[in-house]
Formats: sequence, structure tokens, C-alpha cells
Amino acid sequence: MGEKSVEAHFPKLEKPTGKKQTATVVVGVLAVGWLAIELVFKPLFKKLSSPKDKPDPDTTTTVPPPPSDAL
Repeated sequence: MGEKSVEAHFPKLEKPTGKKQTATVVVGVLAVGWLAIELVFKPLFKKLSSPKDKPDPDTTTTVPPPPSDAL
């Protein structure tokens, strides 16, 4: 009797060539790049937006507008 060789048939792994796949890869790379930039510069962003340079709204005095007598 004939021997059959047992071979696993795997699909060929080819690079995506369609516009949809290319767009998906580009969007993924941009998202990963954005997250990397956010993580790297997060301490700098916190430092720049620290409230120590901004005036405290509780300590500033605001003058109320004059009452209107146009009733």
C-alpha cells in the first residue's frame, strides 16, 4: 500500500498589499508613536502645567459689577 506523507499545510504568509491593510498599519503606527510621545513627555507636560505659577482663584479678589437700576 502507498504511504501518504503527513504534511501540515500552512497558508502562505504574505505582506499585506491592499490599501485597507496599509491604512490599518499606518494608523496603528501613528497610535503607538503618539502613546510613546505622551509617555516620554508626560513629566514635562506636568511641569509646564503646574499650578504654582498660576494665581489661586480663592485668593484673588473680584469686584462685583455695579447693580443695574434699569428696572
